[in-house]
Amino acid sequence: MSAPLRSLWTHPEVASTRIESFRHLANEKHNLSLSNYHDLWEWSTDSLNDFWMLLWEFTKVQASIQPDYAITDSEAASLTPVPNWFPQARFNFAQNILESSYAPPVEDERPILTGVREGGSNIEHVSLSELRSRVGVLANALTRAGVQRLDRVACIGSNSISTFTIFLAAASIGAIFTCCSPEMGEKGILDRFLQVKPKVLFTDDWIVYNGKRIECLEKAKRVASVLRTRGDLQTLVVIPRDNESYMDDLEAGFQSLQSFSAGVAENYAFAQLHFSHPLVVVYSSGTTGQPKCLVHTAGGVLLKQKLEQILCTDMTENSVYMQYTTTNWIMYLYAVSGLLSGARSILYDGSPVIPSPVKFLDMLGRLQVTHFGTSAHYLSLLESSGITTKDVNNLKRLKVITSTGSVLTEPQYYWVYKVFGPVQLSSIAGGTDIAGAFVGGAPNLPVYAGWCQARTLGMKVQIYSDDGHPIEATGQAGELVCTAPFPSQPAYFWGDEDGKRYHSAYFEKFQGIWHQGDYIRMDPVTKGVQFLGRSDGVLNPSGVRFGSAEIYNTLTIFTQIEDMLCIGQRRLHDRDEQVLLFVKMKEGHTYDNKLEKAIRTRIRQDLSPRHVPKFIFETPEIPMTVNGKKTELPVKKIVSGQKVTPSSTILNPASLEWYEQFAHIDQKGSLKANHKL
Repeated sequence: MSAPLRSLWTHPEVASTRIESFRHLANEKHNLSLSNYHDLWEWSTDSLNDFWMLLWEFTKVQASIQPDYAITDSEAASLTPVPNWFPQARFNFAQNILESSYAPPVEDERPILTGVREGGSNIEHVSLSELRSRVGVLANALTRAGVQRLDRVACIGSNSISTFTIFLAAASIGAIFTCCSPEMGEKGILDRFLQVKPKVLFTDDWIVYNGKRIECLEKAKRVASVLRTRGDLQTLVVIPRDNESYMDDLEAGFQSLQSFSAGVAENYAFAQLHFSHPLVVVYSSGTTGQPKCLVHTAGGVLLKQKLEQILCTDMTENSVYMQYTTTNWIMYLYAVSGLLSGARSILYDGSPVIPSPVKFLDMLGRLQVTHFGTSAHYLSLLESSGITTKDVNNLKRLKVITSTGSVLTEPQYYWVYKVFGPVQLSSIAGGTDIAGAFVGGAPNLPVYAGWCQARTLGMKVQIYSDDGHPIEATGQAGELVCTAPFPSQPAYFWGDEDGKRYHSAYFEKFQGIWHQGDYIRMDPVTKGVQFLGRSDGVLNPSGVRFGSAEIYNTLTIFTQIEDMLCIGQRRLHDRDEQVLLFVKMKEGHTYDNKLEKAIRTRIRQDLSPRHVPKFIFETPEIPMTVNGKKTELPVKKIVSGQKVTPSSTILNPASLEWYEQFAHIDQKGSLKANHKL
C-alpha cells in the first residue's frame, strides 16, 4: 500500500476565497449542505442548470437580456448534438470586458492593460477609457469596410495590445476573430486561413524575437494574395510597430492602419448576440494532417474563463495576471480574459529569456504580477538556468503559478516551492478543444507534488477502461472522458458540414461520451488527477499499459539528460509492441553504457521490469510543437514504418527524418547495413 501524499501548500485563508463564497451561496440558494470542494464538484456536474445559472449570477455577466435558465433537462442529458445553452440571453463578449462590473469606472485612468515588448524595455499602459476608444474606432472602421456578423477577421499578430484591440473590435460587432502568430510559416498560415476565408486581414509589420528583428509584411502580402484569389479577402491592413508611418500601397495590396480607421467615431454600440454566437476560430495542434478549425462560442469562452479565473485561481480586481503565450496557442484566450475578473492583464510579446531569465522574473516583480501562467517546459528552463530564491525576491505579490502544455513532474513541484515559496501551483490540463481546462486549480484544496489539484467545476470528468466502464474510484489508469455537457464545447468545426470530423474527434471511441485522448489516473483519496500521456501514445508491451509520463517522471533524477522521448514501436512483422526510449543529453555530457544501465535500473526499481524499454538510444533532437510539447505520435508512426507528413505546428519538422532509420532495427537493436545510426 502506497504512503499517503504529503501536501506542499494549502491556502492561508481558505474562508476568504471566492470559491468558498460561491459554495456558501450554492448552499443558501439551493438548500444544500455542500461541505467541501468535492461536494461542490459533484453538485456542479449533476445539477447543470442550477450550477451554471449560479455561476452566471456570481461572476456578474453583463447582458441586455438576462436568462431564466441555462439548459433544459432534455438537453443536459447528452453531449451530442451540441446543447443550446442560455438560449434566452443576449450579451456581448467585448462588452463584458469593457463594461465589466469588476472594471474600474471609465473615468479612472489607472492601467487595466499593459503591453510589454521583449526584454521589458518597451512597456505601454492603457486605461479602460483608452482601450474602449481604440476598440470603438476599429469596430466602426470594420463596419465601414463591410464586415458584418459572422464574417471572419484574421490577424497575423503578436501578443500585443494592437492584436487584442482587433479581437475586441471584431467581437463587438459579432464578427469572428482568428489569429496566427507572426513566426508561423506562410504555408501554416494559409493552411488555416484558407479554410475560414477572412474578409479582412491584419498583420504586424515586424516583430522582435530572441533579439532578432523578423519581417512580417512581405509574407503577409503573399498570404493576402492567395486569400484574395482563393478566398474572400478584401483588405490587408498593416499594424505599425513603434508608431511607424505607412502610406497606402494599393498596388502592393495593403493599406495602413491609419487610413483604415481614419475619420470614424469612437462611440459604438455592442451587438447583442446569442450565447452560441461564434467568437473565435482556433486551430488544433495536431501533428499530422490539415489543422482542424474549432469554432468556440462567445458564451462558452466567457463563462469558462470567468469560472477558471475567479473560482479556480481566486483572481480579483486587485490581481495582476500574465499568461506567457503566443497568439497561436489556446492560452491566448486566457491571457486576454483576465479583464473578465477585473484583474489587470499583462500581454508579453517576445522571448522570456531575453536578456536573461532573471531579468524576465524581475520584470514580473516590477509589474507586481500576482498570477503567472507558464508551462512545465519554461519552469524546467528556469531550473536548468540555476534560478534560486534570491532571483525571485522581487516577486513579493506572486500568489499563483499555473502550468500547462505538458506534464508537470513531481520534482518540478518541489523545485517551485523551494524557489518561489508558498504559491498555489496549479497544473491545468484541457486545451484547444474546450477553450479551457478539464482539471486544474482549486484554492480551497491542498497541492500535492505530481498531481493536478482537482477536476474543474462543471466538467464531469471520469476515467474509463477500454471497454467503457468508469474506473476512477479504483486508482487505475484509463481514458479521460467527459460524460455531461459543458458550455465551452466547440460549436462545430469550420467546413465540417456533415459533422463527421467533429464526431470522429471526440465521440467515436465511446458512443455519446466525450473522449479527450489523454491517459490519466485519479487518487481515490485526494481525488487529484495525474496525466500519464496521450492515450494514442500509450505504451503496451506484452499487454502492460502505461503512459510515457511515468518513464519521464522517474528519470528526472538524471540531471545530465536534457529531454527524452518514450514511444512504442509495432511494425507489421512484430508480434508485440516494444518500447524505445530516446534521450537527449545536456551540452557537455555524454551518453554511455553506464548511464544506460543506471536508467534501466531506475525504471525497474521505481516502476517494474515490464516498464524497462527494449532499446535506449541517444538522440540529437526531440521533435516539438510550437507550444513546447513533445510530438510522440509522429515518431511512433515513423519508427513503426508508417509515412508521416508533419503539420505546420511542429517547430522542427526536419528532426523527424532522423527517426526514420529506427523502422529498420532488428531484435538486437541493430540497423540493416544500408541504415546507420
